[in-house]
Amino acid sequence: MLKHRGNIIFDLDGTLIDSSDGVVAAVNYSLRMMNQPAQPPEIIKAFIGYPLSQMYTHFTDIPMEELYHHFQNKAKETIVASTTVLPGVSEILRRLYDEGYHLAIASTKIRPHIEGIMEKFEWTSLFSAYAGGNEVSRVKPDPEIFRLTLQRLSATPGESIVLGDTINDILAAKAVPITVVAVASPYGGKEKVQQAKPDYFIENISELPNLLTSTILMSGKEG
Repeated sequence: MLKHRGNIIFDLDGTLIDSSDGVVAAVNYSLRMMNQPAQPPEIIKAFIGYPLSQMYTHFTDIPMEELYHHFQNKAKETIVASTTVLPGVSEILRRLYDEGYHLAIASTKIRPHIEGIMEKFEWTSLFSAYAGGNEVSRVKPDPEIFRLTLQRLSATPGESIVLGDTINDILAAKAVPITVVAVASPYGGKEKVQQAKPDYFIENISELPNLLTSTILMSGKEG
């Protein structure tokens, strides 16, 4: 039996994966369906990882419910199909799993997209729990999704950490409270993330295993 060294709750977009092309396609599809102008990809990508309701307010006054319907119709085709893994992520996940950490996902993505991504990259066996944005009443920066994930892990905040790339990840984790490690996002915004004062900051996920063993005291219980 592996020694259970603690729980790591990962954000998804910008932390483990890049689904930006699929998100851009779905957002612009929803805007066009409502006779609104499409947005440049770089503008949309700056909001990836944040709630869609927050993103759309920068583009249009159309009610979110109508936009969301069109977004999800297109996202069924684009999100999982276009998603790529960030460099080195699969190797780090496998290493952490093999070292005895319990891994989980807490993402604003809906659960079917999370499951599709897990299957696409053959990560399903590595993760003990998922929580998607459609399973909570309030998404990040509200802490509800992290509390739900902890519940599904049968874990406590004290034996767990969060890894994410946005201010909302940091705010939600602090509200639990749970130790939060921020990682530089491929979508930018590093300075704002650092200003939110995560407990730790790393430039690349490859730094996480050493950080866990040298700095963050994880649980030593058997599991």
